[in-house]
Amino acid sequence: MMSFRRLAGSTLVVVLLAIPLSALIFVAGCRKSRVLDVETNLAPDTRLASAPASYTQTSYRVHLYWQGDDPDGYVSSFYFAWDDTMPAPGSVGSVWEWTTKTDSLFEATIDNDTETRFHIFYVRAVDNEGMMDPVPARIRFTAATVQGVVDSLYRLYGPEDPNGGNYDPGYKDTVLMGTPCEFKWSGYDPDGLGAPVRFSYRLDSNVYSPFSDQTYVVLPDSVTTEIRSRMHIFWVRTRDETGSTSFPENYEFVMNYEPDSDILEPLYPVEPDTTFPDRQEVWFRWTARDREEIVPGPVGGGVKEVWIELDSGFQKGFSVSDSTGYDGEWYFTSSTFPASEHYIGSINVHVGAGGGNRPHEFRVYAKDVEDRFETPKRQPSDNEVYRFMYNFPPTTEILYPGDGDTVCPDFTARWQGYDVDGGIRAYQYVLDPEVNSFRETELDSMDYEDIAPGPHRFWVAARDESECWQEGYTKIAFWVEECE
Repeated sequence: MMSFRRLAGSTLVVVLLAIPLSALIFVAGCRKSRVLDVETNLAPDTRLASAPASYTQTSYRVHLYWQGDDPDGYVSSFYFAWDDTMPAPGSVGSVWEWTTKTDSLFEATIDNDTETRFHIFYVRAVDNEGMMDPVPARIRFTAATVQGVVDSLYRLYGPEDPNGGNYDPGYKDTVLMGTPCEFKWSGYDPDGLGAPVRFSYRLDSNVYSPFSDQTYVVLPDSVTTEIRSRMHIFWVRTRDETGSTSFPENYEFVMNYEPDSDILEPLYPVEPDTTFPDRQEVWFRWTARDREEIVPGPVGGGVKEVWIELDSGFQKGFSVSDSTGYDGEWYFTSSTFPASEHYIGSINVHVGAGGGNRPHEFRVYAKDVEDRFETPKRQPSDNEVYRFMYNFPPTTEILYPGDGDTVCPDFTARWQGYDVDGGIRAYQYVLDPEVNSFRETELDSMDYEDIAPGPHRFWVAARDESECWQEGYTKIAFWVEECE
């Protein structure tokens, strides 16, 4: 039997004998040899051995495993990168990182004010001759975090200070004008496994401070150079190890106490419906103060103006100076006095069973040197508002018939009006209001003829000289019978 090696040699002899002589001459005469491109090293291959399923959501802490294979050598190292299309390793601007590990625990970034962020992780193997996998393995997933929490925020010595007394959630914290505001806070990261959070703060719409471990500040500081007289909001936010910034917590406070005023006279009655007689002068006396006057320094506080009001039709301001102090007085009276600017109206339109005096409100409120007005609190303990009536309403007595009397078809109804602080100007009366209209007269009697027998009713009311009507009507019921 001929061997595979010998069979191959005989065949080669026959082939050579078959080549034409001219072809041999051509080959022998060609001095230039041809170089063939031959791949002497194959690229490695990379795969992720363990990773979250693509396009799923996972914790921002993610443990990734990868492997590499090389068909003609071995894998010596890896390059990995995060997000977007990465520049080639070693090139300018490259963000690829080199490692010999086959796994790592990563903390994916969030780095905004949300709790999730989409990521792409790339990894590519490098073989022993420096050949790199041209197509990296990759995984797409969403990393999630729980944002940091500000669990305590208060002003030192304020109503919410745990060391400063009882907490009253309905109390609006007020700071004495010109004094510093000290704030303290704390917080944590719910899923940070003990990792610290960092904080940033600001007042109102000022620029946030840089994130730091700071949990205490005294305002005003280098960023907030002045705290003006008004309501303010102090904000604190957190940033966890992913870079995720939480929505800020806030604390509201007021800089500058309102000035305070009180009505000294008349003294506030037990019932706020005291009536003053018509034409009587009603004097009001008041005083005002500002708590900021106790602040040491060249400026301090103080009352700048005091304003008074009667109802909605009268208002007057008084400038406060060192010579006048904070005390003032003013009086009101009826329109029968020449001083019309001091007028108190007591007119009330008589409709149905209405009438009577209308209520009045006298108010006083102060403005301090920072131009902050006092707000009338309308509470018994704060005497900035005084409610009263002016002009006693008139009354009427029906003299005839009497209530329940029996009279003839022809009779004269008689009545009399009373007014403790003036006189009667007119009356309004009606016989049987169900079927007849009211009439007005200046007389105090009315003659009736041929009134039908049966039950009847008579109503009358008075109006005084200040156009104030009696409260309701004086009423009687009587009987009419035929007389012999």
